[in-house]
Amino acid sequence: MSALYPYPAVQYIPLAFQVHFRHASSPSRPFILIGREIFAQQEALAKNFGIELPALKETTEQLQLMVGGFEPLEVKYRGFYVTIKAAPRPLISLISLPKCYFYKDTLLFQAKTADGNLLAAKAYKLPALRRRASRLT
Repeated sequence: MSALYPYPAVQYIPLAFQVHFRHASSPSRPFILIGREIFAQQEALAKNFGIELPALKETTEQLQLMVGGFEPLEVKYRGFYVTIKAAPRPLISLISLPKCYFYKDTLLFQAKTADGNLLAAKAYKLPALRRRASRLT
């Protein structure tokens, strides 16, 4: 147990993440954008950071995150919390995480340093899960 992961290690699900885009930027305040927020902020990101994102599309299997002001090193999930172990860096990254491990519909994404200092946090509500009963008619 540590300041970063205060519960026993067996209670965390490590999430493999893919980096789709990484851009060195001027130092910025750490931030996290999730899912459709990325699409809504594309023009502002281009204007403020001079970046052009690759073609983006939402999928049912992956959740996309745009993170800035830090480099994501690892991601672990427990309950309502998605903890991103991060190192402060002047970077902007587009990453994706597998949705299949999330068993809560409201999540709190937290980027923290190895010693547990909070860099950025963002709450996110997953779209309503498809119910089996609605398919059985």
